[in-house]
Amino acid sequence: MELIYFFRIIFRRKWIILGAGLAGVLTAFLLTMNKKPLFKSLAQMSTGFTISEEIKLSDDIFNIPQIDVKFNNVIENINSPKVLNLLSYKLLLHDVGNENPFIKPDKSKWEKNELLRGLNNDSVRRLLNEKYASMQLLRSNVKAEKQLLELMKEYGYDLDNIRKYLYVARFQRTDYINIVFRSESPDLSAFVVNNLIIEFQRYYDAFRRERSVESMVALDSVVKKRKAELDEKINAKSRYLDDSVVTTIDPNLVGANKLSQISMYESALAEEISRVQSLNYQIEQIDLQLKALGDAPVSTNSNTDNQEYFRLRKEYNDLYDKYVKQGASDPDMKARLDELQRKMRLAAPTGNINTDNSSLTNAQRNSLQQTRIDLEGRLRSANSKISFYRSKLAEAGSFIATASPEKSGRLEQLDKEIEVAMLEYSNAKERLTLASNINETGVYNFKQTLYGQPALKPEPSKRLIIMALAGFSGVVITALVFIFLAYIDQSIKTPLQFQRLTGLPLLGTINMVNLKAANLKEQVTQVEGGDAHRNNAFRELLRKLRFEIESSGKRIILFTSTEPQQGKTTLMQALAFSLSLSKKRVLLVDTNFCNNDLTVYNDAKPTLENYSAQGLKLDASEVKDMITNTGVENVDIIGCKGGDYTPTEILPKDHLLNHLQEFLQQYDFILLEGAPLNGFTDTKELSQYADGILAIFSATAEIKPADKESIKYFRTVKSKFLGAVLNKVDNKDINL
Repeated sequence: MELIYFFRIIFRRKWIILGAGLAGVLTAFLLTMNKKPLFKSLAQMSTGFTISEEIKLSDDIFNIPQIDVKFNNVIENINSPKVLNLLSYKLLLHDVGNENPFIKPDKSKWEKNELLRGLNNDSVRRLLNEKYASMQLLRSNVKAEKQLLELMKEYGYDLDNIRKYLYVARFQRTDYINIVFRSESPDLSAFVVNNLIIEFQRYYDAFRRERSVESMVALDSVVKKRKAELDEKINAKSRYLDDSVVTTIDPNLVGANKLSQISMYESALAEEISRVQSLNYQIEQIDLQLKALGDAPVSTNSNTDNQEYFRLRKEYNDLYDKYVKQGASDPDMKARLDELQRKMRLAAPTGNINTDNSSLTNAQRNSLQQTRIDLEGRLRSANSKISFYRSKLAEAGSFIATASPEKSGRLEQLDKEIEVAMLEYSNAKERLTLASNINETGVYNFKQTLYGQPALKPEPSKRLIIMALAGFSGVVITALVFIFLAYIDQSIKTPLQFQRLTGLPLLGTINMVNLKAANLKEQVTQVEGGDAHRNNAFRELLRKLRFEIESSGKRIILFTSTEPQQGKTTLMQALAFSLSLSKKRVLLVDTNFCNNDLTVYNDAKPTLENYSAQGLKLDASEVKDMITNTGVENVDIIGCKGGDYTPTEILPKDHLLNHLQEFLQQYDFILLEGAPLNGFTDTKELSQYADGILAIFSATAEIKPADKESIKYFRTVKSKFLGAVLNKVDNKDINL
């Protein structure tokens, strides 16, 4: 179907389409008439997902799919009922009992609500504080909590209402998440976006702590298992030495209990190695926190103070190493270490700060720096102990190897097993330390980078845009409905559609005519004189068809159709009347035995079935008695009785149709009407008597499978088939 056809359909129903658009504009106007202005506030949060502070040995540093999943998880958590309920509690706590609430509900409605009747503000605030502190959801099966849910709806702080005006999304392909909220109060919008980030961080921290506790329970059992395996390896070595080496070792060594010392050294070495890994990790975490706090502010302390601090620190480290080497049991050294540590705290840089950072940030930085100093001291101590234990083990091992060289291979194997078990134990303890540090420090990378501010003016209402879109949508949807109806409509309708569906040549088109206003004879033959305009479309189209018939050279023409009610009878008479206007004599022969409307309309004599010619020529007097005048000059008709029979079954042997050539001496054209092809064979039997065949199709009909079979027949009689006439075409579809 051509696009021009759709455009014509839309243009034909333009007033309905425009009316639908106008209705859309009016509806949008009514819906937005009482819409209150909204104030927008924006807050932004950095996630740290795209920033890696870790040193990795592989190239897999920036995994975009995993980062996208992390962003989706964060956005889903922010929009989760758990976080939004915490925000709702905070909003309700702000408004209940406050002289300047964000929203002032109509309390007159509360009297009609049984749940809100007699509600006490103190009990509401107490229950809200309990739920907020415990991070629990309200339950609808508890009356007091159900009252709070109903109260949230009255204030507009329920989940559905908050989500309606809340927008959370990643800002393009960056590390930031934008949180936007619109409300009728600018202060409310700013409060929501800022506190939503706070509640999310609180929820996220609690979630991580819960997971770390679960991890610690699982990892603790792994650490105990690895420690038991390590002890078993050390005991195995001790038993071997007791059983195999004791006979070859110096009795003084055995007497001094060197074997038990070796076992003690190995166990202590494993503990210190594990402690070193834990301390290294804790120092890394403190460095990350210090980096997150930013560079240390410039201090106004003198260089002398700084030098004093570093001198004390060096003295402390040297004394601590000496204290460890001597067994960490000298009380005088321990007192001196405590005194040096006290002096270091007093000498630490704490001068005036030349930046705008708060005192809280400075305190956090100083605390972290002091903690780092303590950890470094413990790390140096642990490294010293490791060196001490390894030297002692080396001495004992060399002595044993010297005393019993044939057993040294077995001892080396046991040492390797102990080393592997020690490594596994250290790794398990490091993972346990990691989980415990998450619980202790709560380190995460979420940071609010943009704080929401109350808007100075409301957001544009965009009322005109909404109305324009509503009107445009009404126009487009209505037009699409009409196009869809036209598309699913399988009727022929237009000449272009007819040729596409049938592939038959179209000889002419005839428009729909109202025969109730004037009969057919008046429509065709009543020609007005004078200066009257030629505006009778039906007559003009008949003239075009008449010209095609006259130009074809065919004089005996059979009118047929595929289905009944296609307008054969009317069109046949109209064409005959039009031919009479051009001074042509026309004889109509009603050969449609299944429906002899042509005979009935013209009140013709039903003589066709009874007439049988006598001899080779027709008897003029008998022929004259058979013919009936139609009341129109030059147009006559021969009628039939009609019945349940075909031409070959009812017509005599020497019937009238055999002598149609003789009638051409008196008439210019002889028009025959046949029964529909789909249900009857009359047309095929009559085709032998006609020079030309004309198929009539109604524009209101549809092309069915049976019609396609009849169309195939028209292609088999190409020499006689003149073409098709599309009848009953809507005046607006004539040119399509």
